[in-house]
Amino acid sequence: MAFYSSCRNVSLNGSTLEAECQDSNGYWGSWSSIDLNDYIGNRDGYFNTSTNRFWDTARDVFLQGSVLHASMKDSNGWYGEEQTIDLNLFITNDNGHLKFKQYMHESILKTGSFYHLDGSILRGLVLGYNGKYNVTEIDLNECYANKNGSFQSDDNHFYHTSRNLRLVPSPGALTLEGELRNWDRNYQAASVNLAICIMNNDGQFQFVRHDGFWDRDGWFAKTFEGVPLIGFAIAGVHAAAGNHEHAARALAKCANSSVVCVGVVIGFMLGETVGSVIGAGIATPIGIWIETEIKDHLIDDPMLLAEFEEATLGRYIGETLLNMGMAAIPGDPIANMTKGAGNEAFKKTFETALKNYTRQVVAGMRSSVATTEVEDKVKILLSGIGDLLKGDPPSSWSEAEEKVKQVLQDRGAQLLNTPPMVNFHI
Repeated sequence: MAFYSSCRNVSLNGSTLEAECQDSNGYWGSWSSIDLNDYIGNRDGYFNTSTNRFWDTARDVFLQGSVLHASMKDSNGWYGEEQTIDLNLFITNDNGHLKFKQYMHESILKTGSFYHLDGSILRGLVLGYNGKYNVTEIDLNECYANKNGSFQSDDNHFYHTSRNLRLVPSPGALTLEGELRNWDRNYQAASVNLAICIMNNDGQFQFVRHDGFWDRDGWFAKTFEGVPLIGFAIAGVHAAAGNHEHAARALAKCANSSVVCVGVVIGFMLGETVGSVIGAGIATPIGIWIETEIKDHLIDDPMLLAEFEEATLGRYIGETLLNMGMAAIPGDPIANMTKGAGNEAFKKTFETALKNYTRQVVAGMRSSVATTEVEDKVKILLSGIGDLLKGDPPSSWSEAEEKVKQVLQDRGAQLLNTPPMVNFHI
């Protein structure tokens, strides 16, 4: 995913996306194109990636950054309001070639986030074929049974013989843990990875039973071959910058930036598809830009540098989530996780996920940053992102940006390699 972080001169020619792409060795010069009309369709006036030929019923089509805009006909033949879809979710740069990938019908680990448990009801946000987050829920009591103190997916009604249930999100699993009563009427520890049988069906949870041992094992291997553990994901992000020495040095510095670690943690907590968009942008072009162009001018003011990093990454993540319709989600899920008066079930699951993902990211990036520092800064940055989604970004972000502009102007600095996803100019 995230073609935009390794492409330049991106343009739209009719329905064809064209770009100059960086290859796996970090070299530019590979021009590639892909006809979006072959992969994106129109469903009742909205973009939809389960069909194609949106161009045939669209007008006012244009590209802004990685986001495609258009007004399309609905089922009554009327043109509706302008719709958007972030192509970063679906298009990847594969060694200098643009390719379209579709993950909206697969694992919730790839396309879901913001999980919490309410009794036996699993709730969360899952990406649909329209490239937007959808609120969804499923009653796990109708999906799993208690078989002598163990979860089993071939029956239902486990809930009334359970206690102390909790969700444990981690890289590679969304685990339901608790205690189940066995045939001796004693409670024993039990757990089940919900990601094996709970799937994403166009933005909605769907239970898909996998009963046989070989079937389940084979299905699991097939489904999760594209869900990297954090260590492999970080390695992939690093490799995206190419193998040239300059990028390697910059990435080594980025690994020990607490704010960059924070951004990568947030990215992967949002699911593999969204995380690849956010993680690639943070750990490569943005991180390198801050290290090689900004930090040299602010090295004597580490506090201002940290504030500027927070503002830059916060805006980037916030804009990515805006493109995915997060601002329209009822209930303010980010505030529910980070604010004092938030949803307790949300906060408990968030705290567990935060510890698991932070530990994996810090280890995967071989960072010397303390995990507790990263966890604290994740909460602060997420709180600011939540305010941005509500249209009121933190004033401290704008203040830091203005101070940095003044420093750069006073020193006669020129910014030659500002990443395309960063809206900062002097």
